[in-house]
Amino acid sequence: MLMVVETMNLISLIVGSQRLLYGIHGRLRPFFVRFHKVLGALVPVIGYVQIVLGVIASVGFCYGDSTGQCLAHFIMGSSFVGYGILLLLSLRVGGPWLLRRGKSQEWFDSWVIMLWGIVNTFTEHRWGQDWNHGDYQHTSMGIIWWIAGLVGIVLSRNGNRSVVPSVLIILTAVAFQGHAQHVPNSGQIHSYFGYMLMAGGLSRIIEICFVWKEGEFSISPWQYLPPLTLILAGHLFMGSTEEQLMYLNGSDIDVSSYSNILLSFGFAVFLFALALILLWEKLTRYDPSTNTRTQPDDAGGDYSELPLTGPSNLDTETLHDTGSDFLEDDDDRDDAMELKTRVRNGGPHHL
Repeated sequence: MLMVVETMNLISLIVGSQRLLYGIHGRLRPFFVRFHKVLGALVPVIGYVQIVLGVIASVGFCYGDSTGQCLAHFIMGSSFVGYGILLLLSLRVGGPWLLRRGKSQEWFDSWVIMLWGIVNTFTEHRWGQDWNHGDYQHTSMGIIWWIAGLVGIVLSRNGNRSVVPSVLIILTAVAFQGHAQHVPNSGQIHSYFGYMLMAGGLSRIIEICFVWKEGEFSISPWQYLPPLTLILAGHLFMGSTEEQLMYLNGSDIDVSSYSNILLSFGFAVFLFALALILLWEKLTRYDPSTNTRTQPDDAGGDYSELPLTGPSNLDTETLHDTGSDFLEDDDDRDDAMELKTRVRNGGPHHL
Protein backbone atom coordinates (compact mmCIF):
# COMPACT_ATOMS: atom_id res chain seq x y z
CA MET A 1 0.00 0.00 0.00
CA LEU A 2 2.85 2.36 0.89
CA MET A 3 4.46 1.62 -2.47
CA VAL A 4 1.25 2.59 -4.27
CA VAL A 5 0.99 5.88 -2.35
CA GLU A 6 4.61 6.76 -3.16
CA THR A 7 4.05 5.92 -6.81
CA MET A 8 0.97 8.18 -6.96
CA ASN A 9 2.90 11.02 -5.28
CA LEU A 10 5.67 10.70 -7.83
CA ILE A 11 3.20 10.74 -10.73
CA SER A 12 1.52 13.87 -9.33
CA LEU A 13 4.89 15.61 -9.05
CA ILE A 14 5.73 14.78 -12.66
CA VAL A 15 2.33 15.91 -13.91
CA GLY A 16 2.52 19.11 -11.86
CA SER A 17 5.96 19.94 -13.20
CA GLN A 18 4.83 19.35 -16.78
CA ARG A 19 1.89 21.75 -16.32
CA LEU A 20 4.39 24.53 -15.64
CA LEU A 21 5.65 24.13 -19.19
CA TYR A 22 2.37 25.01 -20.83
CA GLY A 23 -0.43 27.54 -20.58
CA ILE A 24 -0.26 30.85 -18.75
CA HIS A 25 2.12 29.46 -16.12
CA GLY A 26 4.61 28.37 -18.74
CA ARG A 27 4.60 31.81 -20.35
CA LEU A 28 4.83 33.85 -17.14
CA ARG A 29 7.16 31.72 -15.08
CA PRO A 30 10.42 32.60 -16.94
CA PHE A 31 9.74 36.31 -16.44
CA PHE A 32 9.05 35.97 -12.72
CA VAL A 33 12.10 33.72 -12.25
CA ARG A 34 14.36 36.37 -13.77
CA PHE A 35 12.58 39.17 -11.91
CA HIS A 36 13.01 37.33 -8.62
CA LYS A 37 16.73 36.83 -9.27
CA VAL A 38 17.20 40.51 -10.08
CA LEU A 39 15.41 41.51 -6.88
CA GLY A 40 17.53 39.08 -4.90
CA ALA A 41 20.73 40.56 -6.33
CA LEU A 42 19.55 44.13 -5.65
CA VAL A 43 18.71 43.56 -1.98
CA PRO A 44 22.32 43.74 -0.67
CA VAL A 45 23.15 46.62 -3.03
CA ILE A 46 20.16 48.72 -1.94
CA GLY A 47 20.85 47.88 1.70
CA TYR A 48 24.47 48.98 1.31
CA VAL A 49 23.49 52.28 -0.34
CA GLN A 50 20.95 52.97 2.41
CA ILE A 51 23.53 52.36 5.15
CA VAL A 52 26.14 54.61 3.49
CA LEU A 53 23.67 57.44 2.89
CA GLY A 54 22.39 57.09 6.45
CA VAL A 55 25.89 57.47 7.89
CA ILE A 56 26.60 60.49 5.67
CA ALA A 57 23.34 62.18 6.67
CA SER A 58 23.84 61.46 10.39
CA VAL A 59 27.30 63.09 10.55
CA GLY A 60 26.35 66.03 8.31
CA PHE A 61 29.05 65.52 5.66
CA CYS A 62 28.90 65.94 1.88
CA TYR A 63 26.72 69.03 1.72
CA GLY A 64 27.34 72.14 -0.38
CA ASP A 65 30.71 72.30 -2.11
CA SER A 66 31.75 68.93 -0.66
CA THR A 67 29.07 66.97 -2.52
CA GLY A 68 31.16 66.38 -5.64
CA GLN A 69 34.20 65.11 -3.76
CA CYS A 70 32.06 62.84 -1.60
CA LEU A 71 30.40 61.38 -4.68
CA ALA A 72 33.78 60.70 -6.28
CA HIS A 73 35.20 58.99 -3.18
CA PHE A 74 32.17 56.94 -2.25
CA ILE A 75 31.35 55.85 -5.81
CA MET A 76 34.95 54.88 -6.60
CA GLY A 77 35.48 53.27 -3.20
CA SER A 78 32.24 51.33 -3.46
CA SER A 79 33.28 50.20 -6.94
CA PHE A 80 36.46 48.66 -5.55
CA VAL A 81 34.46 46.98 -2.78
CA GLY A 82 31.95 45.64 -5.30
CA TYR A 83 34.76 44.49 -7.60
CA GLY A 84 36.33 42.59 -4.71
CA ILE A 85 33.04 40.91 -3.86
CA LEU A 86 32.50 39.91 -7.49
CA LEU A 87 36.01 38.42 -7.60
CA LEU A 88 35.23 36.49 -4.43
CA LEU A 89 31.96 35.28 -5.93
CA SER A 90 33.72 34.25 -9.13
CA LEU A 91 36.39 32.46 -7.12
CA ARG A 92 33.94 30.43 -5.06
CA VAL A 93 31.14 29.59 -7.50
CA GLY A 94 31.85 31.28 -10.85
CA GLY A 95 34.46 28.94 -12.31
CA PRO A 96 32.08 26.42 -13.95
CA TRP A 97 29.86 29.25 -15.22
CA LEU A 98 32.79 31.02 -16.90
CA LEU A 99 34.12 27.74 -18.29
CA ARG A 100 30.80 26.83 -19.94
CA ARG A 101 30.61 30.22 -21.64
CA GLY A 102 34.20 30.24 -22.83
CA LYS A 103 34.79 33.62 -21.16
CA SER A 104 37.39 34.71 -18.64
CA GLN A 105 36.88 37.00 -15.66
CA GLU A 106 39.19 39.56 -17.29
CA TRP A 107 36.94 39.81 -20.36
CA PHE A 108 34.09 41.11 -18.23
CA ASP A 109 36.48 43.25 -16.17
CA SER A 110 37.86 44.91 -19.30
CA TRP A 111 34.40 45.83 -20.55
CA VAL A 112 33.53 47.48 -17.24
CA ILE A 113 36.88 49.30 -17.18
CA MET A 114 36.39 50.60 -20.73
CA LEU A 115 32.85 51.85 -20.08
CA TRP A 116 33.84 53.41 -16.77
CA GLY A 117 36.75 55.16 -18.44
CA ILE A 118 34.50 56.64 -21.12
CA VAL A 119 32.17 58.03 -18.45
CA ASN A 120 35.09 59.51 -16.47
CA THR A 121 36.61 61.08 -19.56
CA PHE A 122 33.57 63.28 -20.21
CA THR A 123 32.19 63.87 -16.71
CA GLU A 124 35.14 64.77 -14.45
CA HIS A 125 35.55 68.29 -15.85
CA ARG A 126 32.73 70.80 -15.67
CA TRP A 127 32.57 72.07 -19.20
CA GLY A 128 32.64 75.85 -19.55
CA GLN A 129 34.86 76.30 -16.49
CA ASP A 130 38.63 76.57 -16.19
CA TRP A 131 40.67 73.39 -15.96
CA ASN A 132 42.48 72.62 -12.71
CA HIS A 133 44.92 69.93 -11.60
CA GLY A 134 42.08 67.67 -10.40
CA ASP A 135 40.36 67.86 -13.79
CA TYR A 136 43.58 66.96 -15.58
CA GLN A 137 44.27 64.00 -13.31
CA HIS A 138 40.75 62.56 -13.35
CA THR A 139 40.19 63.05 -17.07
CA SER A 140 43.55 61.53 -17.98
CA MET A 141 42.74 58.61 -15.71
CA GLY A 142 39.49 58.08 -17.61
CA ILE A 143 41.36 58.09 -20.93
CA ILE A 144 43.85 55.43 -19.86
CA TRP A 145 41.02 53.33 -18.43
CA TRP A 146 39.00 53.09 -21.62
CA ILE A 147 42.03 52.54 -23.84
CA ALA A 148 43.46 49.89 -21.51
CA GLY A 149 39.99 48.37 -21.30
CA LEU A 150 39.96 47.93 -25.07
CA VAL A 151 43.35 46.21 -24.90
CA GLY A 152 42.04 43.90 -22.18
CA ILE A 153 38.97 42.99 -24.25
CA VAL A 154 41.13 42.01 -27.22
CA LEU A 155 43.62 39.99 -25.17
CA SER A 156 40.98 38.14 -23.14
CA ARG A 157 38.89 36.93 -26.07
CA ASN A 158 37.95 33.25 -26.36
CA GLY A 159 38.38 32.61 -22.65
CA ASN A 160 42.02 33.73 -22.46
CA ARG A 161 43.30 35.17 -19.19
CA SER A 162 44.80 38.68 -19.23
CA VAL A 163 46.78 40.77 -16.76
CA VAL A 164 45.72 44.11 -18.26
CA PRO A 165 43.03 44.85 -15.61
CA SER A 166 45.57 44.07 -12.87
CA VAL A 167 48.22 46.28 -14.46
CA LEU A 168 45.66 49.08 -14.73
CA ILE A 169 44.83 48.73 -11.03
CA ILE A 170 48.53 49.18 -10.20
CA LEU A 171 48.78 52.25 -12.47
CA THR A 172 45.68 53.69 -10.82
CA ALA A 173 47.27 53.15 -7.41
CA VAL A 174 50.44 54.98 -8.51
CA ALA A 175 48.36 57.89 -9.82
CA PHE A 176 46.43 58.19 -6.56
CA GLN A 177 49.63 58.22 -4.55
CA GLY A 178 50.73 61.32 -6.47
CA HIS A 179 47.29 62.94 -6.31
CA ALA A 180 47.55 66.52 -4.99
CA GLN A 181 45.77 67.02 -1.67
CA HIS A 182 44.49 70.08 0.22
CA VAL A 183 44.41 68.61 3.73
CA PRO A 184 47.73 67.90 5.52
CA ASN A 185 47.05 64.29 6.56
CA SER A 186 45.24 63.39 3.32
CA GLY A 187 48.44 62.38 1.54
CA GLN A 188 49.22 59.74 4.14
CA ILE A 189 45.91 57.90 3.86
CA HIS A 190 45.92 58.21 0.06
CA SER A 191 49.36 56.57 0.05
CA TYR A 192 48.02 53.80 2.27
CA PHE A 193 45.16 53.35 -0.20
CA GLY A 194 47.61 53.29 -3.11
CA TYR A 195 49.78 50.59 -1.52
CA MET A 196 46.73 48.46 -0.76
CA LEU A 197 45.49 48.83 -4.34
CA MET A 198 48.94 47.91 -5.66
CA ALA A 199 48.88 44.79 -3.51
CA GLY A 200 45.54 43.85 -5.07
CA GLY A 201 46.82 44.27 -8.63
CA LEU A 202 50.12 42.50 -7.98
CA SER A 203 48.48 39.56 -6.20
CA ARG A 204 46.05 39.23 -9.09
CA ILE A 205 48.92 39.05 -11.60
CA ILE A 206 50.64 36.36 -9.54
CA GLU A 207 47.39 34.42 -9.27
CA ILE A 208 46.77 34.48 -13.04
CA CYS A 209 50.34 33.69 -14.06
CA PHE A 210 51.44 31.21 -11.39
CA VAL A 211 48.58 30.02 -9.16
CA TRP A 212 45.56 29.51 -11.43
CA LYS A 213 45.34 26.25 -13.40
CA GLU A 214 42.83 25.82 -16.21
CA GLY A 215 39.98 23.42 -15.48
CA GLU A 216 40.77 23.15 -11.75
CA PHE A 217 38.31 24.55 -9.22
CA SER A 218 40.34 23.99 -6.07
CA ILE A 219 41.03 27.29 -4.29
CA SER A 220 44.48 28.33 -3.12
CA PRO A 221 44.77 30.61 -0.05
CA TRP A 222 46.62 33.08 -2.27
CA GLN A 223 43.51 33.57 -4.42
CA TYR A 224 41.70 35.27 -1.55
CA LEU A 225 44.25 38.11 -1.55
CA PRO A 226 42.99 40.04 -4.64
CA PRO A 227 39.35 40.34 -3.48
CA LEU A 228 40.40 41.06 0.11
CA THR A 229 42.87 43.81 -0.76
CA LEU A 230 40.43 45.45 -3.18
CA ILE A 231 37.73 45.55 -0.50
CA LEU A 232 40.18 47.01 2.02
CA ALA A 233 41.38 49.60 -0.51
CA GLY A 234 37.80 50.63 -1.25
CA HIS A 235 37.10 51.33 2.42
CA LEU A 236 40.30 53.35 2.76
CA PHE A 237 39.30 55.48 -0.22
CA MET A 238 35.76 56.05 1.04
CA GLY A 239 37.19 57.24 4.35
CA SER A 240 39.60 59.77 2.85
CA THR A 241 37.35 62.70 1.97
CA GLU A 242 38.54 66.17 3.00
CA GLU A 243 35.74 66.64 5.54
CA GLN A 244 36.56 63.38 7.28
CA LEU A 245 40.25 64.16 7.46
CA MET A 246 39.62 67.70 8.71
CA TYR A 247 37.50 66.18 11.45
CA LEU A 248 40.44 63.91 12.36
CA ASN A 249 42.70 66.96 12.63
CA GLY A 250 40.24 68.73 14.91
CA SER A 251 39.79 65.63 17.09
CA ASP A 252 43.54 64.93 17.34
CA ILE A 253 43.13 61.40 15.88
CA ASP A 254 46.13 60.02 14.01
CA VAL A 255 45.73 58.57 10.53
CA SER A 256 47.09 55.13 11.51
CA SER A 257 44.38 54.57 14.12
CA TYR A 258 41.72 55.85 11.73
CA SER A 259 42.99 53.56 8.98
CA ASN A 260 42.82 50.56 11.31
CA ILE A 261 39.12 51.27 11.89
CA LEU A 262 38.48 51.55 8.16
CA LEU A 263 40.33 48.27 7.54
CA SER A 264 38.24 46.64 10.28
CA PHE A 265 35.10 47.59 8.35
CA GLY A 266 36.69 46.15 5.22
CA PHE A 267 37.41 42.82 6.90
CA ALA A 268 33.83 42.76 8.22
CA VAL A 269 32.40 43.29 4.72
CA PHE A 270 34.66 40.54 3.33
CA LEU A 271 33.55 38.18 6.10
CA PHE A 272 29.88 39.00 5.51
CA ALA A 273 30.15 38.40 1.74
CA LEU A 274 32.05 35.15 2.27
CA ALA A 275 29.52 33.98 4.87
CA LEU A 276 26.63 34.53 2.45
CA ILE A 277 28.42 32.60 -0.30
CA LEU A 278 29.31 29.75 2.07
CA LEU A 279 25.70 29.65 3.28
CA TRP A 280 24.49 29.33 -0.32
CA GLU A 281 27.01 26.56 -0.96
CA LYS A 282 25.84 24.75 2.17
CA LEU A 283 22.13 25.05 1.41
CA THR A 284 22.54 23.97 -2.21
CA ARG A 285 25.24 21.36 -1.51
CA TYR A 286 27.40 23.00 -4.13
CA ASP A 287 30.42 21.02 -5.25
CA PRO A 288 32.48 22.67 -8.02
CA SER A 289 34.46 19.49 -8.70
CA THR A 290 31.35 17.59 -9.81
CA ASN A 291 29.09 20.62 -10.37
CA THR A 292 26.15 18.57 -9.04
CA ARG A 293 24.14 18.48 -5.88
CA THR A 294 21.03 16.90 -4.44
CA GLN A 295 17.88 18.72 -5.46
CA PRO A 296 16.40 21.08 -2.80
CA ASP A 297 12.71 21.59 -2.21
CA ASP A 298 12.00 24.17 -4.90
CA ALA A 299 14.46 24.96 -7.64
CA GLY A 300 14.79 25.47 -11.32
CA GLY A 301 17.67 24.70 -13.60
CA ASP A 302 19.35 21.90 -15.44
CA TYR A 303 18.80 18.41 -14.07
CA SER A 304 20.89 15.37 -14.78
CA GLU A 305 21.48 11.93 -13.40
CA LEU A 306 24.74 10.69 -11.91
CA PRO A 307 26.09 7.36 -13.12
CA LEU A 308 25.24 4.34 -11.01
CA THR A 309 28.23 3.28 -8.95
CA GLY A 310 26.53 0.82 -6.63
CA PRO A 311 23.85 -1.84 -6.99
CA SER A 312 21.28 -1.41 -9.71
CA ASN A 313 18.51 -0.81 -7.18
CA LEU A 314 19.14 2.66 -5.73
CA ASP A 315 17.06 5.44 -4.23
CA THR A 316 15.37 7.87 -6.57
CA GLU A 317 17.48 11.04 -6.70
CA THR A 318 17.03 14.37 -8.34
CA LEU A 319 20.37 15.90 -9.15
CA HIS A 320 20.97 19.46 -10.11
CA ASP A 321 23.61 21.46 -11.96
CA THR A 322 24.28 24.29 -9.51
CA GLY A 323 26.31 26.36 -11.93
CA SER A 324 23.19 27.43 -13.78
CA ASP A 325 21.12 27.90 -10.64
CA PHE A 326 23.13 30.75 -9.15
CA LEU A 327 24.51 32.65 -12.12
CA GLU A 328 22.19 32.09 -15.05
CA ASP A 329 18.64 31.52 -16.22
CA ASP A 330 17.62 28.50 -18.26
CA ASP A 331 14.97 28.01 -20.88
CA ASP A 332 11.37 27.30 -19.92
CA ARG A 333 11.73 23.57 -20.30
CA ASP A 334 14.98 23.52 -18.34
CA ASP A 335 13.37 25.52 -15.51
CA ALA A 336 10.72 22.88 -15.00
CA MET A 337 11.68 19.92 -12.84
CA GLU A 338 12.75 16.90 -14.83
CA LEU A 339 12.48 13.99 -12.47
CA LYS A 340 14.69 10.96 -12.92
CA THR A 341 13.55 7.87 -11.09
CA ARG A 342 15.50 4.92 -9.91
CA VAL A 343 14.04 1.83 -8.44
CA ARG A 344 14.85 0.34 -5.09
CA ASN A 345 13.18 -2.62 -3.52
CA GLY A 346 10.81 -2.94 -6.43
CA GLY A 347 9.26 0.55 -6.24
CA PRO A 348 10.06 4.18 -6.96
CA HIS A 349 11.05 6.50 -4.17
CA HIS A 350 11.49 10.28 -4.50
CA LEU A 351 13.83 12.21 -2.23
